[in-house]
Amino acid sequence: MYESLSRREVKLIDDSRYRRFAVTVPLVRREDAVKVLFEVRSPDLGRQPGEICLPGGAREKNESAWENALRETSEELVIDRTKVVPIAQMDTLLTMYDNWVDVFLCEIKDYEGTFSRDEVTEIFEVPLDYFFNTQPQEYGFIFRTEPGPDFPFRDIPGGRNYRFRSARRPVYFYYYKRYVIWGMTAYIMRHTAEILRGVSDE
Repeated sequence: MYESLSRREVKLIDDSRYRRFAVTVPLVRREDAVKVLFEVRSPDLGRQPGEICLPGGAREKNESAWENALRETSEELVIDRTKVVPIAQMDTLLTMYDNWVDVFLCEIKDYEGTFSRDEVTEIFEVPLDYFFNTQPQEYGFIFRTEPGPDFPFRDIPGGRNYRFRSARRPVYFYYYKRYVIWGMTAYIMRHTAEILRGVSDE
């Protein structure tokens, strides 16, 4: 038994609870600079209407993380999948809301500004150097534990006086021209810029 355990693949505890998503950090080469492409979500969407995001979305059955990212990017930008060229997979983000987000750095070839008007109202570009040279403003979310109405307080030390812990999580904001890039998108961009900055320093 112990020998078979030594060969077991390590996973996250309760990883099946996480809803899987994938996004791309899409780079476009322009004459003046390499830029990151962002979307402004349609105000008609049920989830995060009007917010700024990276191309991406929820995983479909039997998709790999990259297939997920590629499909969503090509659909939202209305481009052929061959124009989405993978560069590297970045680090994965696990959110407080049980979302598992895989992130891929890629280059969009010959992009001409197309996008799906069902999901996106606008696209815009930010020079990649902006994220190298700009520290986002940091604020905080406080997450507090709130037991449900049927929680068995009688079975824990202290009962209803038990001191549940709270957690603080940073929330980042980038301000670029008239655009506010915040939340998960800013979190991903901050971390991706740190990785790329480290690579460029090697």
